[in-house]
Amino acid sequence: MSHPFDSLQQQCRTLRLAETAKELPTLLRKAEAKGWTYHEFTHELLSYELQCREQKTVERLMKWADFPEVKTLDAYDLKEQNALGEKEFHVLKELHWVEDDFTLILMGPTGAGKTHLSVALGVHAVQQGFQVSFVSMAHLMYILKTREHIKKSNTRYKRIIGSDLI
Repeated sequence: MSHPFDSLQQQCRTLRLAETAKELPTLLRKAEAKGWTYHEFTHELLSYELQCREQKTVERLMKWADFPEVKTLDAYDLKEQNALGEKEFHVLKELHWVEDDFTLILMGPTGAGKTHLSVALGVHAVQQGFQVSFVSMAHLMYILKTREHIKKSNTRYKRIIGSDLI
């Protein structure tokens, strides 16, 4: 005899609610224990699925971004350099410049934090739902030269072209 959850889980999978299908028994037990109304249960069920999908989207976008390492804006020390003030830093964090298609060029000597800032802004943009591509100039030149001959380069080129932030 199959478990009563099996049929519901299969229906969730058919509707492409894969994460909900896995978590369904736990959610049902929690709903019974806490005496949730139908509305509360439905809200929790759909919220769980949406949260899982958002997390998978961020993971996929992070993988596609191809950051050399993950850096955060919280770890960026404004005191280490003198070209960027706190006000400008907060303007960059708001990402309006990405939405408005502005170009941001980071220049400075070695060790000034350009890569840290660009990766941190990219990670922040991914977390806000933007598609980001991180690519060094040397690798970009390689991609541009080989995109017509190497499938992997062509795929990477298409992701770069489709990105909100490069």
